[in-house]
Amino acid sequence: MSIAKEQQKVKPKIGDVVETILHDESLISVKEIIAFIEENKISLRWASQNCWHLYFKGNRIGNIRMTDKYRKNYALPDNSWAFSPWGSDDVLEAVVDNDDKAKNIVWSNVRLCSNCCNCGPGHDRMVLGKKIEKTCHGWLRMLNPDNATLEFIKLMLKEKVGN
Repeated sequence: MSIAKEQQKVKPKIGDVVETILHDESLISVKEIIAFIEENKISLRWASQNCWHLYFKGNRIGNIRMTDKYRKNYALPDNSWAFSPWGSDDVLEAVVDNDDKAKNIVWSNVRLCSNCCNCGPGHDRMVLGKKIEKTCHGWLRMLNPDNATLEFIKLMLKEKVGN
């Protein structure tokens, strides 16, 4: 049975499979964000192979995707994970608040259209006062976040849940 079919059948919790997908720094950082999510009463629900949606009070607020050696899914390299916020424009403005380091975190994580789902050619958008051309419809994706980006993700989630 394929991993996708197996996961579809059991709809695993992220903690039950994360150690079979990731290792080293990727595993450490995703476990940190999972612990933060659970501490803040945000639920993680399986969505598709190696993908979990984040919900708070019934509203979807983001997702975590991972890839492994068996499937190069979501245009992620091996041993990688990514966080993508949902409905993030208002949250970004509140969290960034004219902080240049925070702006650079956001700008460096804008995903450009690669026509991966045949939905191209992408969209031009203003991101924190900067025009970025041909962004993906899932335009903000924080791939293998470093410590500063992990802290930024936590700030975004705190803003989303009102903490």
